[in-house]
Amino acid sequence: MLKKLINPAFLGWSLGTALDYEMCHHMYGGSFITHPDVLAFIHARFDCSPSVHIKRDSNGALLGAFCAWKKAHLAGDIAITQKLGIERYPFNKDEIILPFNQKLRGILPFRTKLISSLNRANIFNSTFKLNSDRAVCIAKGCGNNGFSSKTKNSRNRELNKFLAAGGEIVEQSIFSPDELTTIYFDLFESRWGHRPDNYLETVDMLTSLRSFFFGHVLFLAGKPCAFQFITKADSPTWINFDYVNGGYDKTHHSFCPGTIVTWVNIKSAYELCNSTGKTMRYSFGRPTAAYKDRWCRKEPLGRILSL
Repeated sequence: MLKKLINPAFLGWSLGTALDYEMCHHMYGGSFITHPDVLAFIHARFDCSPSVHIKRDSNGALLGAFCAWKKAHLAGDIAITQKLGIERYPFNKDEIILPFNQKLRGILPFRTKLISSLNRANIFNSTFKLNSDRAVCIAKGCGNNGFSSKTKNSRNRELNKFLAAGGEIVEQSIFSPDELTTIYFDLFESRWGHRPDNYLETVDMLTSLRSFFFGHVLFLAGKPCAFQFITKADSPTWINFDYVNGGYDKTHHSFCPGTIVTWVNIKSAYELCNSTGKTMRYSFGRPTAAYKDRWCRKEPLGRILSL
């Protein structure tokens, strides 16, 4: 009886196709880790045994879809990504945004602790209180309800001082995947004291998903001094940015390259969203460091209660 209860079909979900899922994401949006192109990238490299489950309204119109792996996990959930070895790829998996119409209501048959607050009203068996205060850090915007005027003025002064000293801001897209990975790894090592060991996976990701990357490389004295590894995924009413990790040259004492590149990237993301009439959803991931409080507000993550 228990197996019957957790069967998606019993809960009103029917099997769908990859095209159904793509249509739902196009209509309702999601996050980078739930984007159909990103899922296709993962499915081509790992034995995920993916299945798509959909809901339709009484007229047959699609209301939403989710992808499951191994008939037991939501696609992108940490437990299954670790088991399959997907952690070798630098994906931000701190929040799962599912492509659901706002009118969709239902029960999800698979557990997770990473459901976005954007899906809060969709899922009957979710809780945002009994989830050990899990949260995601979402960057403040540059408009009236975002950073204070004092903060924006301070950040702009730092940026202008950097530029006046010969600093350069270079769009990340002009670099080849190998070049950008080398820059990233060099600056990561400078910041953290060790070098990542997933060079091939990072190059593979940058090669196959190039249009999903965002941000800038800062140069000073002709050398890279700061870079952040950021993914980007479009939705109908918002753009999702995931700041995965980054690095900077710690030998520069006149500037704080990490602060400057953070400001440059957030400001550029906000301007992009403003120009397209979309909301900026810029994630710093989980609240793992105090510095995130200066840049972000926290949004709770939801837990799917098992049946």
